[in-house]
Amino acid sequence: MADEQRPGRGHSRLKLLMLVNWREDGKWRLLYSLRQRVQDVAVQQPVLPKRMISGKLIALSCYLSEFYVPVMAIFRRKRFDVVISWQMRLGVCYGLLKRFFRIEKPPIHIIQDFHIDLTQTRWLYRLQVYLLQLAIPGIDYFFTTSTEEEVIYSRMFNISPSRIRFLPLAESPASFTEPAHPGADYIFAFGKSDRDFDTLVQAVTPLGIQTYILSRGYCPRVSVPEHVHLIRDYASNTEMRRWISSSRMVVLPLKDYRISAGQISMLETMAIAKPLVVTENMATREYAVHRRTAIFYSAGDIRNLKTQILYLWEHPETAEEIGRQARISSMTLNERRMAVMGDVLTKCAALLPEHAHRTLV
Repeated sequence: MADEQRPGRGHSRLKLLMLVNWREDGKWRLLYSLRQRVQDVAVQQPVLPKRMISGKLIALSCYLSEFYVPVMAIFRRKRFDVVISWQMRLGVCYGLLKRFFRIEKPPIHIIQDFHIDLTQTRWLYRLQVYLLQLAIPGIDYFFTTSTEEEVIYSRMFNISPSRIRFLPLAESPASFTEPAHPGADYIFAFGKSDRDFDTLVQAVTPLGIQTYILSRGYCPRVSVPEHVHLIRDYASNTEMRRWISSSRMVVLPLKDYRISAGQISMLETMAIAKPLVVTENMATREYAVHRRTAIFYSAGDIRNLKTQILYLWEHPETAEEIGRQARISSMTLNERRMAVMGDVLTKCAALLPEHAHRTLV
């Protein structure tokens, strides 16, 4: 794909198709923001019956949608100028279909959440990376999870730097409107992807601070003291925000600097104005400044994590100010995200012929 832009219009007349792997009920903030800027936005999502079905069937359909939604999008492609795959497998599948069926632009294809686990060496993961490499000719623009990854993936996959950008995440408005809850003296940790709760358990063991870890999949490999409580029950988004809001602080222990993980939980905590201790990795460092809007520590460093927790616990005024500044900072993210999105969509519009704007049927 040519990197130069031809003189032309902006992106206000573009017609977009978003590919997602969840049931979208119209509350997604990004859709509202995009519809203020482009001509039309449609969503291709999992096929689910209107009547109630079991949660397992819904989960199965959402998983399989990562493969069948791109196929459905291929048949609808002539109605749109841009297709945005909002998840890696969706984007890889759509890119493979474009490449092997020799489908030309338009529509232009953008993949969001473009990242790989740089620590993985298993043969199955290497196969997934190989498929990704095959799909890259069918992808025109790439949204990464950090600025550091822009450079890494540009070199690794021979992608022009002009086609790869870090796209910030933005927290749901529901977190910003969460009402205040009575505070309690406990640390809260949660999540499932790439978590290192063993390091947290070892850090708080000598401190004696009540700690609650909400994770259905966590299997401790270390001794868990009585003041550390493991919660296996399912928690709704409302319950999760209540746990965060009532805690003294939230700790998000992550596995490795090279793995982009934890950003969504991080932003949810920041939006609720709760002080946060989080592992520094390529993605989390994009959203906070150490000791101003969050506290960072190095992956697996038990002593450093213990020191940072104790610092916040013994300085409640400082902790409260960090939480307050975190909330202010996180409120700017949607504007930053839309600025990046708008810039890339303008590039897309410049690459389309004037007759490419069709009427939806």
